[in-house]
Amino acid sequence: MNPLLLMPLLPVALVYMISRMSGWQTLAKRYPWRGPFPEPKVKMGYGVFRGWIGYNGGIVVASDATGIYLRAMPIVLSFCHDPIFIPWTEVTQITLETGFLARGYRITTAKAPEVRFALRPTTFDAVRADARAAGITSEG
Repeated sequence: MNPLLLMPLLPVALVYMISRMSGWQTLAKRYPWRGPFPEPKVKMGYGVFRGWIGYNGGIVVASDATGIYLRAMPIVLSFCHDPIFIPWTEVTQITLETGFLARGYRITTAKAPEVRFALRPTTFDAVRADARAAGITSEG
């Protein structure tokens, strides 16, 4: 078989591997969302997992009084990134992290404290009021 025929599968394999390495699927297993997705507050949100795996423009974000909803960009990423719902009652801390190239609000959860996940400031601003109303304050 000609290896060039497999080249179109390379991006699909990479996206699949990133979904497993990043921690997205860990959050999705511990905080699954089933049902229709609420009206998004951000359709092309920015986030980062593990401090270096960027989902730049690839996260759809919604929130309400009960929690934060995340899903990956339809078609491009959604085939291997299950939707996530994190109740505000499960958020243990939100802290501003400043890295070498960017800043983000790290969201730490009770069931997945090992997952290092942050929303970039402009994306987090869309859900900040709902977090605050639920009694969750962000440091920074």
